[in-house]
Amino acid sequence: MSKKLLGSIRTKLFFALFVIGVVPLTLLTALVFDSLRQDFNEQMTTELLWQANTISTSLSVDDYLDNTSHTVFLDDIQAVISHRFIIINVKGEVVYDTNDIDSGKMYSSTEVLRVLQGLDRFIVNGGDDFITVYTPVHDTNTNAITGLVLIVGDASEIETTIVRLRSLIGLFYVAILLGVMICNLYFSTILTQPIKKFLYHIRRISQGHIHERLTIKGNYEIEAIGEAVNTMLTTIEEIDHSRQQFVANVSHELKTPLSSMKVLAESLLLQENAPIEFYREFMEDISSEVDRETQIINDLLTLVTLDQTENQLNLSAVDVNHLTEQVLRMLKPVAEQKKVTLEIKSYRDITALMDETKFYLVLMNLVENAIKYNQPAGKVTVSINADHRDMILKVIDTGIGIPEDSVSKIFERFYRVDKTRSRDTGGTGLGLNIVHKTVLLLGGTIKCSSIEDQGTTFTVRLPLTQVVLPDEL
Repeated sequence: MSKKLLGSIRTKLFFALFVIGVVPLTLLTALVFDSLRQDFNEQMTTELLWQANTISTSLSVDDYLDNTSHTVFLDDIQAVISHRFIIINVKGEVVYDTNDIDSGKMYSSTEVLRVLQGLDRFIVNGGDDFITVYTPVHDTNTNAITGLVLIVGDASEIETTIVRLRSLIGLFYVAILLGVMICNLYFSTILTQPIKKFLYHIRRISQGHIHERLTIKGNYEIEAIGEAVNTMLTTIEEIDHSRQQFVANVSHELKTPLSSMKVLAESLLLQENAPIEFYREFMEDISSEVDRETQIINDLLTLVTLDQTENQLNLSAVDVNHLTEQVLRMLKPVAEQKKVTLEIKSYRDITALMDETKFYLVLMNLVENAIKYNQPAGKVTVSINADHRDMILKVIDTGIGIPEDSVSKIFERFYRVDKTRSRDTGGTGLGLNIVHKTVLLLGGTIKCSSIEDQGTTFTVRLPLTQVVLPDEL
């Protein structure tokens, strides 16, 4: 039998039904046979005892065993009792044998001696072929033991009955096995049909037909698996579409600066004897496009790093307040250039165990975006607070805001609310996606709320995992 056949549901179902249906029946039958044999033996023993007592009572007369005139009486009893019985006197001599085989012989077995000596009221010996009962005969006047009755029952009839019952049970076994096979074929077909259909669709999907959907009807578990696979396929399609869109966006974003540089370079080549100022202006534009290309590549490398599953966190004790002040101090010249005021609101000193580099990346991107998309004479407020479990960071600006239908999309790669305005500010469309992935990597959450022409608020919650006291650093 092949491994594939042994591992099939149909084979396992057959063995399961066999074990459930046949094995308990076999054990039950064995118990029943044993119980029947015991009951038959007890019934025969009871019958033999009753017959032996009947004969013993009939023989309990004075000088019976010395009086041969009662032979006719015993012959009458023999006609009624079907079993062989033997009458033995107190000396151990056989005075009557229904089969006339042991008449006149002496019986000196242990059972005969014990009964004649009055040590046992009766003795029963059981075997596979015979059951023997020894019962004393008493004198009615003196109650003395004058002999005994030995009656022998043929137990082979019990085995004959048991064998007959076994034959009937054997036929019943055959019927059970046939029933098991029929049930196996029926139920295994019902159970395996949805699975075969499921495997067919899985093979189709593995061949690239990810747009197909499973419509499997069966038991609840099979339908649940089908629904889970359909959900997985939808997610795969979305990921595949996102990948294709990402590749297209990357190609476009990388191509745009190169196209600009090519146009500028060709313009320079077409200008003969152009003044040095003209060359300087064009070279500055080319340098700006190179910087833009470099920024896109750096952001892409950052995303690749964040997407790696083996990305590890370098945990250390971070003074959140100090790090926030440091970021604002670095971005102050950029804010002053746009006439934007930077403000920090710290409600308590926070020292937390986190990856300082990645948190710095989140803070730098959020504050830089708030400055870029702010209005002249606007304001950026960074709020720091904490509860017993999380650190809460809010970056609030009074900028141009985000349309309501775009708020849920701003964390997507290369998504821009206004492409023209983003290019003017030097954005790559990857900054917020980097922030989102970094926050998730740190085990936190990020939310955005915005009103057009009034401002935007980014709220970041990061777990404090462990608050490290200054003494412990």
